[in-house]
Amino acid sequence: MSNHYRFLWLEGIFDENTVSLFFTISPASNYWQRGFVDALNKLGHNVDVIGYPVERVWPFGRLIIRGEQALLSPGLTGKIVGYVNSPFLRDTTRYINLLKATKRSLLVSEEKPNYVIIFSCLNKSTDETPSIRIAKYIREHFGVPWICIVADGAAPIGADGYVYLAWSYYQSDTAPGPSIYIDGGISDIKCAGDLNLGLNHRTRGRILMYMGALTQHGGVSQLARAFNKISDEDIQLWICGRGNNAELAHLAEIDHRIQIKGFVEELELNKLASAAFAFANPRPNSFAPNKLNYPSKVLHYLAYGKPIISTFTDGLSPDYMDVLIPIRDESEECLREAIMRVLNMKVNEYDAMCSRIASFNKTHTWTYQINRFVSWLYVVAPVSRGHKNPVILTDD
Repeated sequence: MSNHYRFLWLEGIFDENTVSLFFTISPASNYWQRGFVDALNKLGHNVDVIGYPVERVWPFGRLIIRGEQALLSPGLTGKIVGYVNSPFLRDTTRYINLLKATKRSLLVSEEKPNYVIIFSCLNKSTDETPSIRIAKYIREHFGVPWICIVADGAAPIGADGYVYLAWSYYQSDTAPGPSIYIDGGISDIKCAGDLNLGLNHRTRGRILMYMGALTQHGGVSQLARAFNKISDEDIQLWICGRGNNAELAHLAEIDHRIQIKGFVEELELNKLASAAFAFANPRPNSFAPNKLNYPSKVLHYLAYGKPIISTFTDGLSPDYMDVLIPIRDESEECLREAIMRVLNMKVNEYDAMCSRIASFNKTHTWTYQINRFVSWLYVVAPVSRGHKNPVILTDD
């Protein structure tokens, strides 16, 4: 019997073109899941991905969604299914088509999976997505336990194990278990340019960069308003992300230093980030859903090895205190102070922060996190009794 696990991942993980074509797919969630699954595959585990692209319900989105309209992320194996996207048929056809594809995969495979994995973002713990319903079906009829990765919102009832991205939820008395806290991993950045470009302290036009949604929960409007109050022509604010924000567009019109780049492909994003001096995560704690989620953009920022100004929402672990520059509160004045602090850092302060980030990153790679995950699985849910020990590999 192999020492590697087999996983069935009941959630679509898509290539960049698919993410750009389906506006409702969260780029951040897709990026996080891709990192997790790519690391599982790298360590020799087997992952089959079965899912569907998310689209706004018709008439706001397309009526018929076909599986061939979407592609899985390069290197992944599995199946994408379609559905009828009308209000009364959407959930039913998603469930039926996903179940058919899943049963077909289980019946033709020589080995059944050791675990089913769900990536969850629920408003209420009693809600059930098609993926959750199918995970319960597979456990009942095929004896395969399911693991829930709780990204945002409430944890669903009945999973055999839980992975929490948000520190606050993992620590709470209401969080079901058994559980492990894994906020994510630091990705290997692929870029044709020089990622250290923004580290040149002599470079004029220092750039503060924001990546993420342009909606209320990200705090980008407050960030832009605070930036607009700083009278320094040698600084810029670059904003990359998806969404419509009239106030942000107006601020960019009246302040030429604020540039809205929009939703850009990964290589272009990395090129822009290589020119940045620092990054910003202004996510507000006052926005209630932020209390049960983790700002995954922080891990994305850390991959570039540069300073980050950030609010400390409840989802962040205390471990981040040494590698983030705190925004004291969510007022525009405190945001302005944090921007000024990072952009005016002395060379030795800047270099010391970059060194702390580099040290932090070594113990937060995806390989490190997946080894923790696999070891935890073996202890809390040893369903694969033929597995003597999980395989633990290093980054080397």
